[in-house]
Amino acid sequence: MGRIPENLNHDGCISVLMTHLPTLMGDLLQSAFTDGLCIKAINPTEDARHRLDVEAGASVDVILLGSSREDYGPNAVTVLKSLLVRYEQAKVIVLMNEPDHDESIALLRAGAKGIFCVKNFSFDLLCKSVHCVYQGQVWLSNDLVKYLIDTVSRPQSREVTDFHGRKLLTAREQQVLHLLADGLSNSQLAEELKLSEHTVKNHLFRIYEKLGVSNRMEAVLYALAPRHEQPAPVAIREVPSSIIRMIKAG
Repeated sequence: MGRIPENLNHDGCISVLMTHLPTLMGDLLQSAFTDGLCIKAINPTEDARHRLDVEAGASVDVILLGSSREDYGPNAVTVLKSLLVRYEQAKVIVLMNEPDHDESIALLRAGAKGIFCVKNFSFDLLCKSVHCVYQGQVWLSNDLVKYLIDTVSRPQSREVTDFHGRKLLTAREQQVLHLLADGLSNSQLAEELKLSEHTVKNHLFRIYEKLGVSNRMEAVLYALAPRHEQPAPVAIREVPSSIIRMIKAG
């Protein structure tokens, strides 16, 4: 199990809210989380929206959110956004049976800090994921990490368009976005494009504004994602140096 967090809440445990999980799983986890694990579970609920009222005074550090594409209720992205409105400081881990790349990216963009596959469930790994995201890390499967790295490492992102195929960026902005995907810093962008860093920052600002994103990683993933599903910003546990430079330069 990972290192025990140093900045726990007042009772010495990570407070975990479980919602939209299968009833049996929620009950089992409720009894399995103990003080010895430094994890304290709030009573599980199947309706996150009701929980917003019932637990109005609760302090929540980590949320375990179940996701099933077979559900006919609100999807996990919608529920996740609602939870983060109420619990702004909470870190969300989404539990999925068989994580789908596009859905996982959408969840990450919506604010999830972890995607946990329950197909081959391991309680020790779940506890480790809770501690990791609480410490500010991101929990992703090796398969999803590889997909994200392969995607971001492509030499060119495709032309950014809206759902109707209309171009969103100018030729220069598209060029800047291509170079972002290569992990170039602002100074490197300026040198490559023979521009001042001030001009580069202006281009980045306009790109973020047009795409409705807030940082470099979101912009790159937006460009690489299918048009029916926009991607999420993501920090990866084992990140190539080019992507680390991209994040730091943001």
